Amino acid sequence: MVIQESTYTAYRPMLFGLAYRMLGSASDAEDIVQDVFARYMQLDATDIGNEKAYLAKMTTNRCLNLLQSSKRRRETYVGPWLPEPLPDEAGDGSRSGGGSYWSDPAERRENIGYAYLVLLQKLSPLERAIYVLKATLGFEYADLADMLGKTEASCRKTFSRAQAKIGSETGPASAPLPAVVLDGEREAACERFVDAFLSAADTGNFKPLLSLLLDEVTLVSDGGGKARAALNSIVGIERVMAFIEGIAAKGVFERGLRRVLVNGAPALAQYQDGRITKMICVEITKEPEGSRINNIYMVMNPDKLTRFE
Repeated sequence: MVIQESTYTAYRPMLFGLAYRMLGSASDAEDIVQDVFARYMQLDATDIGNEKAYLAKMTTNRCLNLLQSSKRRRETYVGPWLPEPLPDEAGDGSRSGGGSYWSDPAERRENIGYAYLVLLQKLSPLERAIYVLKATLGFEYADLADMLGKTEASCRKTFSRAQAKIGSETGPASAPLPAVVLDGEREAACERFVDAFLSAADTGNFKPLLSLLLDEVTLVSDGGGKARAALNSIVGIERVMAFIEGIAAKGVFERGLRRVLVNGAPALAQYQDGRITKMICVEITKEPEGSRINNIYMVMNPDKLTRFE
């Protein structure tokens, strides 16, 4: 039986989302999805009972292999490693040719939000695979066991361990989705941050940002050795503000700062001579007094910003 073009159209968004969550790299996710379909189109699908599960299995195993081969590269990466952000308006796949990566805006916002993507990278590759396949894509433990060559009991245990890690970072592990998932309140808080930052860049006064940050806020910057960035995370509201004000004092934010939508959420992009040099995303946490920012992510590695050119 010949694989139909409709298969590619139907499953490409799901497979890209799976690979992107697994790898934190849209470029690598694109390559893997293209390779999976190239190989799948050569198969006789007569004996494939569950097309969705079979394609997810192919994609997952290729992601695990790539993560294993790139482990040393990650370990020697200069400074903190952050996932590659994606612009909302460029979700049609520049190299893959047509069609949206996301099934709908809700999928982009709820399951591939930038804070969620960062959180997933804290899991081991196997934990990440099982968590995404189960919690996000809804596969059963029997499917996971077949995909990964594990027992159902082992998959169940790994999922519980991953869920506990996610919960320890964001709140109760029993929540259907982690507390970093963007909702209306968090989106509004993102908007307030973007507005306040743009205003501060115009006036030179960044003090109004203080009310939007948690006392234990953390700033992580990723230059990858190709752009100037802090080599360690900056923790605490005073140190974070000193870092931001230090950059601002050099005139970095005086021009080229724009509001953008990244992974379904408001964010900031810094442009210079038509080239993007910095992407600023935030993670919002809900507090009794209202939603505030607990993490600021600055991506400056030029290799991760080419989609915003």
